[in-house]
Amino acid sequence: MAFLKKDQLDRAYYAFKEGLRVDPENSDLWFQTGLVLAKQERHRDAIKMFKNALKYNPDNLNAELRLGMSMHEVGMYKEAIPVLTRLVDRESENPLGWMYRGACYLALNKYREALSDLNMAIDWGADQAEVWVLKGYSHVQIGEFQDALDAYNFAIEINPDDPVAFYGLANTLIHHEERELAIDALKKALKIDPEYPDAWRMIADLYADSGDIPHAIGSYEQVLKIEPWDLDTRYTYSILKAEISDDKSTVLDILNQIVTEGQETVTFYNNHGLTLMHLKKYDSALQAFNRALQLGPDNSSVWHNHGAALYKLRWYKDSMKSFQQSLKLNPKNVNAWIGIGMVATAQYEFSRAAAAYTHATDLNPRKVNIWIMLGDIQTERGLYKDAVAAYEKALELDPENNVAWNQRGLALRLMDSHPAALESFEHAAEMKSSRSESWINHAITSFELGEYDKTVVSFERACKRGPIPVDSWLIYLNALAYEHESTKVIKGCERFIELFGPDAEALFLLGVAQYELKQYEAALHHFRETLKLDIDHTDSLFWEGLTLLELFQFNEAIACFERVEDNNPDDYMAWFYHGKALFSLKELQKAEFILKHSLAINDQSYDAWYLLAEVQSLQKSYSDALQSIGRALDLVPSDIGALITKAGIQASLGSFKGACQTYAAISEPHASEGKVLYGYAKALYHTGQFHDAFSKVTRLLSSDEKNPELWELKAKIKRAQGQFEEAAAALAEACKYAPQNKKLLSLQGIVLYEAEKYPETIEVLDKVLTTDPQNGELWKRKGAAHEALMQYDLASECYEKASGLLQEDPDLIRRLAVCLYRSGKCALSIPRLDQYLEVVPDDSEIWEMKGRALFNQGQFSSASAALSQAVLLKPEDVNLLFRYAKSLVNSGEFLTAIPPVDHVLEKDPDNAEAWKLKAEIEQSLGRDQEAAHAVKEALRQIPNDPGLLLSRVKTLYDSDTYDEALDLIRRVLDKSPENLEAWLLYAELLWMTADHNAAVAALDRILAQDESNAHGWYLKADSLQNEGRFEEAAVAHERAFSLGGDPAIGLFLSRKMRYLQHKNR
Repeated sequence: MAFLKKDQLDRAYYAFKEGLRVDPENSDLWFQTGLVLAKQERHRDAIKMFKNALKYNPDNLNAELRLGMSMHEVGMYKEAIPVLTRLVDRESENPLGWMYRGACYLALNKYREALSDLNMAIDWGADQAEVWVLKGYSHVQIGEFQDALDAYNFAIEINPDDPVAFYGLANTLIHHEERELAIDALKKALKIDPEYPDAWRMIADLYADSGDIPHAIGSYEQVLKIEPWDLDTRYTYSILKAEISDDKSTVLDILNQIVTEGQETVTFYNNHGLTLMHLKKYDSALQAFNRALQLGPDNSSVWHNHGAALYKLRWYKDSMKSFQQSLKLNPKNVNAWIGIGMVATAQYEFSRAAAAYTHATDLNPRKVNIWIMLGDIQTERGLYKDAVAAYEKALELDPENNVAWNQRGLALRLMDSHPAALESFEHAAEMKSSRSESWINHAITSFELGEYDKTVVSFERACKRGPIPVDSWLIYLNALAYEHESTKVIKGCERFIELFGPDAEALFLLGVAQYELKQYEAALHHFRETLKLDIDHTDSLFWEGLTLLELFQFNEAIACFERVEDNNPDDYMAWFYHGKALFSLKELQKAEFILKHSLAINDQSYDAWYLLAEVQSLQKSYSDALQSIGRALDLVPSDIGALITKAGIQASLGSFKGACQTYAAISEPHASEGKVLYGYAKALYHTGQFHDAFSKVTRLLSSDEKNPELWELKAKIKRAQGQFEEAAAALAEACKYAPQNKKLLSLQGIVLYEAEKYPETIEVLDKVLTTDPQNGELWKRKGAAHEALMQYDLASECYEKASGLLQEDPDLIRRLAVCLYRSGKCALSIPRLDQYLEVVPDDSEIWEMKGRALFNQGQFSSASAALSQAVLLKPEDVNLLFRYAKSLVNSGEFLTAIPPVDHVLEKDPDNAEAWKLKAEIEQSLGRDQEAAHAVKEALRQIPNDPGLLLSRVKTLYDSDTYDEALDLIRRVLDKSPENLEAWLLYAELLWMTADHNAAVAALDRILAQDESNAHGWYLKADSLQNEGRFEEAAVAHERAFSLGGDPAIGLFLSRKMRYLQHKNR
């Protein structure tokens, strides 16, 4: 059947008709007849045949298929779908049934349903290029351009001679902005079918859009050769011809010629007006529409176009009337409702505009642009949710409408739904047909979210799509500034100024970028240029202040910040940097006041709390500083700088345990930094954690062995551990690396002293005192070193110098007094001892020393008084009691001396010196028995003691036991041959016992040493007389009388006579 020619088809038709006359219920004959009619493109007649075939055989599936195909060919798409549905339900593997039902859906604009059926046709083996062409068209209609490309390319692979496939491919490439490739595809279509007017028309349009007017004109001429009646093409052709000649009058002549040729009708004047509208000759267009209305005043479309021309001319009232007239004639004229909406918008009657657009959507809910316009007007009204709903309705109809996506994003942004807005802009921007606007909006939204990196990327993408408006340029520059892309900011600002001229904001951002690059002079210049253009540009004034801070022009910076504060008293950052400038000027009280004011405005500023803590710390207001740094850490708990500062403040407050806890909170790697380790080690040292402190210092010295501070801390740790030699060695290292550091030298001297290296101490301290002679503490320490070496004279000199420099130092006064005493300068020591005792009256040692000094000065009463104070403080000190008793004896207070001596003997019965003193006291009191007992007890302890022996002699002498006394005195003289008192007692005993020659010899020895001894001269004279040596006796008597005589001689003579009488018996 497919190969039959026309005359053969005619004969076949008549043969089948003849057969039907014979057998009118033969379904197959009805089917064959319909098939012949379909081949002759008599589809309506064929439909009747196929229906009869099905009437007599409802199971004739071929008739079912052909019925559906013929219905498709005559445009009965709705009727064909149920027929084809019955077919595929019963024979699902029939690819033609699926293909034609898909084609019907396609004709009804049901693209998704069409695609589903076409895919089924392909799945069941449809291999015609046609199915892929239809599939490609469906994809185009729903915006799936890549899928459309794939479909058309597959169709071309199946049938490379199908011009329709190339045409569809070109159409899809246009959507991909691949216009050159589209032209190539159309050329291939026209090569296959040179009489393909749609292909010529499309390629002409592409040439025209690309500015290739000659080729466009040539292509339009081909269209007109094939379809000379196509007025639209003639209009376009005429316009292009005129554009080549740049003669608008020629265009009008051509248009008038067209009107003349085509008769003066409403349609021609309406089209004439539309063409003039396209040329933006709105006055002339209005005249054409007026003429059209004269010819046909009841034409709704012309009234609409008339209103559009008036709208373009901004004659809004008249435009509104024209649109309303259009609606009177045709209330369902959607374009007229749109026109009313546009006019109402221009007149700021947004509610009326919204009502008009809403009415238009009711009339034509599938027109995308109306929904977009409704969304725009709802946005103007602030009804952002309604606007979003309208845009989403538009996107349901056209998911790839970049305008709807863009406008939806704007509405969402106004609702503060920035993430959703970004997604919407991204949808819009990803489409090939999108312009720079979507990426600009994406960038602005990212900017409002603070996502400045994304802002920059989006603006740079926008630049590739088209020019950027001035205000958007500034947002781009701000985003670059926030991203600290300073080099890009500078280039961008320079380009901006080149394009748009000097601008305050651009100059300001240029200054900020230069500031960040530390080009402070250039930045200062641009901030000042900004202020010349905009004197109220507070930000520029603020940044000028920041730049002046970096240039160390603090007073000028303060002036800037004060101006900012005047303009904006609540600008806490201006107050903060004002305080920072004052801090740099060391005006700490003012800085503290200003910073507190900044914090009163905003107490969440970490930098302000931190700086306030530093200011208060420098003023030694450590408690306040600790509170301030605590507030800073509340805001940024893990900030290392704040933790270090807090630890330092705690250490200054003496809260070393707290400082240790703070240092422990510092994490690595900062915990291993030198500053942290050093501070931590110091805090550990002050809390007595010497091992840990030493470990950290050792660690620091391993990498910084020439740091004197570390050696000093090591020395302090060792000193605290009592390891003075190690401490001294560490200080020697410290002084090696800081030889001019007086403090270190001083500490070295002190530690050497503590290490008992006194000569080295003196040597080091001499170096310091050479350059610092007014250092009283060091003079005192040097004196202590001399004192330790028992160089009391030198020690006294050092203490004297120290006392002139150090006022009210009791320890110094004490040391000075002690050294004066020990150097034998008792008289000088006594005032110092008194000075000390005025301040420290309960020092028993000093009272004792004072007593000794007074005793040595012969001031026995004063000595006993001083020693009595010492005894009161140390009543159990035996030696002290003894000295006290001795001073009492020397001052003649014998009875008072007895109790302390007895107390000594009670504590120490074997104390010979105490027995000696007691003997002396008893002798002085004339209590011979008690004296003898005391001497005896003393001699028992020290039998050969000359003093005790002498006392025993005296006792024997007083008891007239002269012979025993003589034997004992000779023992004394053997032990103490120079004892004058013993010789005198010996002489008296010889005289008493009448051994006159021996007495004379002894008296000569005595008188040789003491010529003024009258008693001795008398005894000598008496002995010489008894020996008969009268002349010598006379001389001795004369000498005795010249010296005043001897008042006690009578008592001596009486005792002698009594002895001699007793002996002669």
